[in-house]
Amino acid sequence: MPTALVYYEGPERIKELIPSLSNLDGWDICLNSAQDFQLKNLLEGFRNIELHFIIFSRKLDFEAIKELHFIRTTYPFTYIIYFNSYLVNQQFLKLSELGINSCLIGVRRQYYLQELLLSLWDRHWKRIPEKIYSNPNSSLAPRAKKIIEFIENRSLSQCNTKNIAHFLKISQSHLRAEFKYNFGINFREFKQKLFTHYESVLLLENKHKPNQVYRLLNYSNLANLSRSFRSRHGESWRSISN
Repeated sequence: MPTALVYYEGPERIKELIPSLSNLDGWDICLNSAQDFQLKNLLEGFRNIELHFIIFSRKLDFEAIKELHFIRTTYPFTYIIYFNSYLVNQQFLKLSELGINSCLIGVRRQYYLQELLLSLWDRHWKRIPEKIYSNPNSSLAPRAKKIIEFIENRSLSQCNTKNIAHFLKISQSHLRAEFKYNFGINFREFKQKLFTHYESVLLLENKHKPNQVYRLLNYSNLANLSRSFRSRHGESWRSISN
């Protein structure tokens, strides 16, 4: 289930956004007005939840620029979409400097928002590819799909048998047995393959900085990430990326 935070200013902005967002079945979308919430306090609620997308719809003034800078530095892996009726050239440049991923501007922005979000979720770095486990996703039992959803929607520090078993309200031994039955591999092997995938996507494809990635993947330090990558991939990420 993809999670999106919509941070907007004024009733007219949310009226523009609702038609596109209401058609996103199965999405967890949080609508928050800048008049009612302070951004820093608002983001506290997502500490253990994977915030996949932030849709920022405010006039690009000094305060908005400060907020966007805070979002980008605090959530380097979250996809940020700036949504507004217009921008001028210098504002496009400023958004690029801030590291904003996409801008939706103009009369058809509502249509493109829904299309963009669906496309981005299909190839989001947190999605778990079926190649990691033996059984196709279409044949997975409902509880197995909940496990996939849990991992895709929580911080990776939560990705262990204790937390998943608690989420499903079953014992850890029951979870391990069901996991092996549903996915064709045990949880430990699954997690090894999953982190190999995440390391490749984040470091090699998306070119994120290793000193950010090690925290995201719940390593204690950068050296541990380096050793893990070399062990899984046979060589360092520097050698592969060069």
